[in-house]
Amino acid sequence: MDMDMKSRPSFYMSSFNEYTKTLSKFVLFLFIFLAINNFFEVQLENIAGSTDLYAQVKWNEFYGLPSNSVNLVFIGSSYSYRTFDPEVFDKKLNINSFNMGSPLQKPVETYYVLKETLKYQKPSLVVLDINWGLFNDDKYLNTKLWNFDNMKFSANKIGYLLNVFDVDQYSYALFKTVRYHQHTEELIKKLMGKDVTASSVNLDSYLKNYKGKGFIVDNNVVDVNTIKSKFDNAIKSPKTYVWNKKQLKYLDKIVNLCKKKGIKLIFVTAPQSPIYLELYDAYWFDYENINKTANKIADMYEVEYIDYNMINKEKKLVTNEDFSDSSHLNYGGAQKISSHLAQYLLNSKGKYFKK
Repeated sequence: MDMDMKSRPSFYMSSFNEYTKTLSKFVLFLFIFLAINNFFEVQLENIAGSTDLYAQVKWNEFYGLPSNSVNLVFIGSSYSYRTFDPEVFDKKLNINSFNMGSPLQKPVETYYVLKETLKYQKPSLVVLDINWGLFNDDKYLNTKLWNFDNMKFSANKIGYLLNVFDVDQYSYALFKTVRYHQHTEELIKKLMGKDVTASSVNLDSYLKNYKGKGFIVDNNVVDVNTIKSKFDNAIKSPKTYVWNKKQLKYLDKIVNLCKKKGIKLIFVTAPQSPIYLELYDAYWFDYENINKTANKIADMYEVEYIDYNMINKEKKLVTNEDFSDSSHLNYGGAQKISSHLAQYLLNSKGKYFKK
């Protein structure tokens, strides 16, 4: 009995030592793996060329802002960062604003971008672009990476990984060696001392249209015939647009996040070019129904909703010449819509900003 009791500590100690050795080997293996992976990531990215310089500069600019120095945040898809020019709002309202929009930013992505934003800033107002076209289940990858790659590491970033990306996209998000695997042959040639032409991107040239504070300038003017060609061979049979449940769930999270933080929220739909909206409504989806659904959602949350497609039908704020493509405003058009919304906010400044 006594001998058995004495042997137990020795057994436990032996097991603990084996466990420690195994853990140490695993940690060493992980360290070596990550170091090698990091080396190849850098090499592969140099060959492939960066595609998210806009996102890099925007996030760096955002993280460099003084804490709680932003009064107004715009957020949503490209309709946000191509429509709302912070400079217009800053001058008109005497505030500091920033645009956190990004391409194809669906509500699930907006939620995590907004959470990250609110870790550093406490704006009085958030203007959320709710273009109906982003409330779908279409699968995409590249533009999800733009925010993920440039957000600081945190529990929020892990949440972004797990909920914004599809499971089969996790490896692309975590490992650039997977993301740029198509350039492996070129990398091997480079490591063997052979000449390889890397994709070089001139930062100044790439960002010449980046005005700052997240806003992009586009001076192009769309050709109306190009818009009309989208509907070649289409049949006039507009359908009812179906709003995706997952995206509506995350819209609910966005609303509740703003309420929890004591931040006012406005839903805004940026305008489409008049000719595109007319054809879209006639051939593809019933826009009146889309507008009614958006208003019902806004009413349910008691959030003000501004639909610039409906306003534009009445007030003719922008024409086809104010668009760089069928759906995005060019710089001239963005100035018109930004000025209109800024004036509206000025008229009700006490409602959305502290006096």
